[in-house]
Amino acid sequence: MTRENTKGGVVVAMHLLAWALLGFVLVFYQPLSWGVSLPAVFWVKQFLNFGLLVALFYFNSHYLVPNYLLKNRIFVFILWVIALVVLMLAVSKIADQQLEIRRHMEHIMPRPRHRGGPPKPRHIIDGILLMTTLLVIGVSTSMAVIQRWQADARLRDAVEKQNITSELALLKAQINPHFFFNTLNNIYALSYTNVEESREATLTLSRMMRYLLYETQQDVAPLSREFAFIDDYIELMKLRVQSSSHVQYTRDEPVPDFPIAPMLLLPFIENAFKHGINASQESEIRIHAGLLNGALKLHVANHIFPAQNVAGTESGGIGLTNTRRRLDLLYPEKHRLEIHTDERANTYTVDLTINLT
Repeated sequence: MTRENTKGGVVVAMHLLAWALLGFVLVFYQPLSWGVSLPAVFWVKQFLNFGLLVALFYFNSHYLVPNYLLKNRIFVFILWVIALVVLMLAVSKIADQQLEIRRHMEHIMPRPRHRGGPPKPRHIIDGILLMTTLLVIGVSTSMAVIQRWQADARLRDAVEKQNITSELALLKAQINPHFFFNTLNNIYALSYTNVEESREATLTLSRMMRYLLYETQQDVAPLSREFAFIDDYIELMKLRVQSSSHVQYTRDEPVPDFPIAPMLLLPFIENAFKHGINASQESEIRIHAGLLNGALKLHVANHIFPAQNVAGTESGGIGLTNTRRRLDLLYPEKHRLEIHTDERANTYTVDLTINLT
């Protein structure tokens, strides 16, 4: 049985239970409290009124409210309500006359007489039925309006989730070509200085491409595979680092296979290599990745050079911008990203924490 069928069955059961309780109160409770034997025609009238109330409830909630009230045709809705109340009272009155309810009831419960006068007249309008009818209309209207609000809220949530999914797919599609663009440039530059290392770099890149093509298509990937991808990337970047530059990379072992959105960590590391290395000056890049109490922690620090813009060129900033947006969408209340630029020490530091539990 599907979830929708189960939910529908629960709703039907709740309606049946509610009507059973209401039916007992309206049809049986008060008459039985009188302590007299009532004629059959009285019970016919009671069940007739109850059936009309049930029909009125669903006619109002399924037809009047959606077609008039929720479409701001309030005046027409009010006219319908007045007409239905009048119709309900009229049908009840006609039933009284046709079934001769008054004559049968007077034998059992005679009307009191005024002192020295005729019996006290009965009310022309059944006040209890009027109040019950208005109550049923009010409850059905409230339920229909609330259900519409809930349906609209679910629709908005579904549209928002679809928009987020589409945006995430677009962001991921932008990050992958951005990564390959920079990496191929690095391998191309390496091929001029060391052919053998450029071949090894190509093999490493092919391994990374398999990860990107086959494992990052899902919403999440094992953290160990994401770390292995970063290992390959850093080793690839070390091949082109000059002797005047130092790369310090550490990460915790072993790595639990927590699920994580793929390609979230790389842009920060890539940015460090892109802007933290200068061929003519000494530089240092420090990277540490690990887990603490179910929280992923990434620390990246690199030297910056006054003549360079940390954000890089317009195309070079795509990776970080998209990653920030992905973090906001995927881990809105479960991540903390701190980026600090120390102009005196010429350092650029990134501290990222993601709660993976």
